[in-house]
Amino acid sequence: MRTLYDESLYINTPVQSYWERTAGGPDGASTPLKGSVDVDVAVIGGGYTGLSTALHLARDHHIDTCVLESGHMGWGASGRNGGFGCIPASKLGIEALVSRYGLDETQRFFAAQLDGLQLIRDLCNGEGIDCDLVGDGNLEVAHRPSRLRDLVRYADELTRHFGIPTRVLHRAEFGELGFECAEQCGGIHMAAGFGLHPLKFARGLADSARRHGAVLYPHSEVESWQRQGNVHVLTTRDGRVKAERVVLATNGYLREGLHDGFDRRLLPAISNIVTTRPLSREELAAHRWSTSNPICNTRNLLFYFRMLPDNSFLFGARGDTTGTARDGERMKAWMTRRLGEVFPHWRRVPISHYWRGLVCVTRKMTPSIGRDIDDPTVYYAFGYHANGVNTAPWAGKQIAEMISRNDDGADRIPVVCRGLPREFPLAGLRLWYLRAAYQYYKLIDALP
Repeated sequence: MRTLYDESLYINTPVQSYWERTAGGPDGASTPLKGSVDVDVAVIGGGYTGLSTALHLARDHHIDTCVLESGHMGWGASGRNGGFGCIPASKLGIEALVSRYGLDETQRFFAAQLDGLQLIRDLCNGEGIDCDLVGDGNLEVAHRPSRLRDLVRYADELTRHFGIPTRVLHRAEFGELGFECAEQCGGIHMAAGFGLHPLKFARGLADSARRHGAVLYPHSEVESWQRQGNVHVLTTRDGRVKAERVVLATNGYLREGLHDGFDRRLLPAISNIVTTRPLSREELAAHRWSTSNPICNTRNLLFYFRMLPDNSFLFGARGDTTGTARDGERMKAWMTRRLGEVFPHWRRVPISHYWRGLVCVTRKMTPSIGRDIDDPTVYYAFGYHANGVNTAPWAGKQIAEMISRNDDGADRIPVVCRGLPREFPLAGLRLWYLRAAYQYYKLIDALP
């Protein structure tokens, strides 16, 4: 099976991340698949989408379900993202969404995004998942004075069209609520969202799914997928699963060649994160840091950052387009330098961890949730555009509903999220498309 990036990005061993170090030890409650099993539903992918699907199928609908994951549960993006519970899961602005789908469907999309945030809180409370939820919303900071005008309009649209209380904070106000830095020219506070520990949340979903009867198989990568009569046959290194229905829940980690219906439709993009050692009270005061909310800035090639509960600072960015270890080291050095330029008082603070993972972009620029038109026993959810923390668990719940009702979810899933994206033209050039986009974004981000 094929991968777009260097094979090292797909090696299914634990990444050396802050989250792995602080999650509380390895998850050893499941064992790899050995032998042959028969189930009603087989889920490929043990991240938020797959685990939420399995949890809701087992708990709410009592459907026999197993999950096949190539590494440990939460090994991929679900266990290594920045822990941002934020919206929306789209690279289209509000004006573009309304133009393409209409205001009503765009409002349904935003309502579903808010439902996704509430679902996380409900799962944490109802299933006893402790994943260090913090914050009272999300902040977006203007990295240039001119970008604040766009945020003012965005805040008005969020409040007026979608009922999300959002307030504009000019530079001095933002400094009081959030922080000061070299790229702080005011911003907005959106009263929706929070930060969390992503791997703790993934493990909590896994524990809950197991407790309610789903069977989880870590280190059980699906090497082939065949249709034999009325059943699907999924083969791993040491076992085989026969299932009446299959859910594809691998997002950006899909290896092409597993199922032709999904090839050439995804463009994984590498996201990179560094964390510092815990900052002292004096170091925090140097940038007037006073918020636990997640933050993104207005760059197209955005920086995203947050203060973690132990006062370690998390700083993330895009950039690498090969996935090689050499380019990873270059990216780490660049991010370390840029962190020091944006937050000059922390220029000499040591970096404790660096890691990478894949987010998933599609041509439609919005999530894709549904079942295969050609084979209605195959379901899928992917394309969260770097906002999978809140969208993926919600998508998993929708898939469970679709399976239990044997429908396509049209009355519950907004049109914005429904159906497969089109294939990329000349799909072998996808990374060149991405590189060209990055060069263009760099030029735009540098404009005053």
